[in-house]
Amino acid sequence: MNLRAILIFLLLLLSVYQDFPLVNIFGEIARSPIVFISPFLLLYLLFSKKIKISNYTKLFITYIIYLMVISIIHITYILIVQNQLIFLGENLIIKTIKMMTYPIVALIYYQFFYTFLEKKDFRFDTFFKSLFYLQVFLIVFIIFEAFYSKKLDTFMDYIHSNDLKYWRIRLLTYEESWVGSIITIISFLNMYLVTYLDKRKIVMLVTYLSSIFFIIFYSIRSESKGYLLVFLISALPLLIQYLYNNKKTRKFLIIGIVCIFSLGITLFFSLKEFVFQQLYSSITFGTRFSSYLSAISTFAYHPLGVGWGPYLCFYPNNLIDVINSDIMSPFNLEEVKLYLNDTKSLSSKTYFFDNLVFGGIPFLLFYFIFFIKRYIYFSKLKIQQLAFIRIPLLYVILSSLLYVTFSIKYEVWFFMAFLDVLQKKIKSKVLV
Repeated sequence: MNLRAILIFLLLLLSVYQDFPLVNIFGEIARSPIVFISPFLLLYLLFSKKIKISNYTKLFITYIIYLMVISIIHITYILIVQNQLIFLGENLIIKTIKMMTYPIVALIYYQFFYTFLEKKDFRFDTFFKSLFYLQVFLIVFIIFEAFYSKKLDTFMDYIHSNDLKYWRIRLLTYEESWVGSIITIISFLNMYLVTYLDKRKIVMLVTYLSSIFFIIFYSIRSESKGYLLVFLISALPLLIQYLYNNKKTRKFLIIGIVCIFSLGITLFFSLKEFVFQQLYSSITFGTRFSSYLSAISTFAYHPLGVGWGPYLCFYPNNLIDVINSDIMSPFNLEEVKLYLNDTKSLSSKTYFFDNLVFGGIPFLLFYFIFFIKRYIYFSKLKIQQLAFIRIPLLYVILSSLLYVTFSIKYEVWFFMAFLDVLQKKIKSKVLV
């Protein structure tokens, strides 16, 4: 690897490092080291000879500006009507500034990767090398972690925010539910890039085998039901379609379908058993369902959104109403009730429903254009290899609805930046 590839590798590694110990000093924003790297990324952009801003970046900027404006409007309204700005022990202005940091850092990070990848064609090759070596590193890491996960000994606990024993696979993240997007994006993006760049057969073989191993190994060891469900929906139909449409793999379709369906059936029954056994007893379902309903209720009363900090004035009241409703009475609500004591965990824990509260209808427009419309675009193209793009993109969309927030999920943002550049390249070739 050359120096540029090494630097990108290190940046990607820091991107998937999502349990940085400095969170104990600086708060949640420091759970990823990217916040400390972002000033250097901004300097790179400022000193670039020419900064090209895509339509997606402009949309991202517009949405952030809207959230700033709607936050200021609601803070002013709350101050006039209620004559206070302290809710659950936190100042709404300070909370707004804190929460504003996440999308701004994500924007800088997104624009850095867009600028880097867009400059020259060989940048895709550099990106592939860095991403491939990141995958190799994570495969080695996950094997050691899996070995130690069922033992009393801890594996590299000093790299995490606390030294408590964690019994599941979480890689460099805070908890297991954060791992799925990392593995899905890195694995499928590697398979796409090695095909797109038309690498030597041995490189293709090694990349495909390592990517498939990475996915299968984690899927077998994973106890994250959210990941299993979303991956099942995202990957299986498109993988079967890819095997059928590709002449080279069509002859192996029967074997492929047997393997895929075996994995799918295993995952399906695992999920089915979990749901039936723990639907009402598990705190997960009670917390998720009540959070979704609270977000929808807040949106219904405030369709234009309430902004970042001011949500503390509105969302908890709706959450209390949902918890006390008859529809939620059969569920275990112990965890979600604890969320009402402070602001640390008070959210829906999903990117979609959190932003539905923050941004309302303008967010729905942003979400459709930034995520769903891109999926529609890549789905319409008759290019077989784009199945490796559609799978992680669909995974991102579904996980944002069900169980993941993207505040520090920087693998999502470099993936979306890559798609931005890829879409531009595809359009230019079509025009030619």
